[in-house]
Amino acid sequence: MKNLIPLLRAAPVACAMGIAMLMMTNPALAQDAPPPTQESDWNVVAGLGVLRTPIFPGASKSEVRPAPYLSIDYDDRFFVRGPAIGVNLFRFGQDDRFRLGVITRITPEAEWDESDDRALHGLGKISGGIDAGVFGSYRSESWFAEVAATRGAVLRKENGESSTRGSGTVVQLGFGYTTRLASNLRWMTQVSTQWADANRTRTYFGVSQAQSLATGLQPYQPKAGITSYGVTTTLNYAFGKRWTVTGLIKYERLAGDAKSSPIVTANGKTNQVSVGAFLGYQF
Repeated sequence: MKNLIPLLRAAPVACAMGIAMLMMTNPALAQDAPPPTQESDWNVVAGLGVLRTPIFPGASKSEVRPAPYLSIDYDDRFFVRGPAIGVNLFRFGQDDRFRLGVITRITPEAEWDESDDRALHGLGKISGGIDAGVFGSYRSESWFAEVAATRGAVLRKENGESSTRGSGTVVQLGFGYTTRLASNLRWMTQVSTQWADANRTRTYFGVSQAQSLATGLQPYQPKAGITSYGVTTTLNYAFGKRWTVTGLIKYERLAGDAKSSPIVTANGKTNQVSVGAFLGYQF
């Protein structure tokens, strides 16, 4: 009854960490971390920010939340991006521009509770989501592209009973451009889209018979297809030896059967906008 991986719902701390990583819209961008400031295989950046984002993907309301941020890289192999952990298994091509690897992440942005918004009343609760899968990426000095395919599971609660269930498969595709406007100012823009299988769209956008009785919404069984597309742009300003300030704007539009869900058409909206600002320190 909600959107999935690439959209936002800043639930507590873990969620905010994932949202802060919107500056790398898809989690596969391990190589986009700032270069180390010293001769070490480790590169760690931590920070804090504030983010205004929809209560859940498809919501008509937004809220402001604190957004902690953590980025860790080791030897250009292992990485942590907020709630995501991944490994670059293969690097090949000129200057190792092509990457293939595996990734797993909690999906707090895909959590929702019927008490969060009137659009969710009677729909129960989804929490404790986790996705795992593979990714591939390409990066030149300015251009980058990536694709990630993951499959997940969530803890779902309806009618007072909890159950763990598969939340289906999602494929994300992103293409972007980054450049330095000045020696200490970097700009990045990325367009992205997301496809989800029928199980995924039904998990987050479907309305079962029981939920229909509880909410008055029409039963709805969405099919596989494109669920969203959008664009993210950031400005990153470095000052001192280790500090950075990042501003973020993300626009995303629900598509296909996700856009037509009664959860969205009755009380939500298809256009979603998030803005944020983050302060980071590189250790």
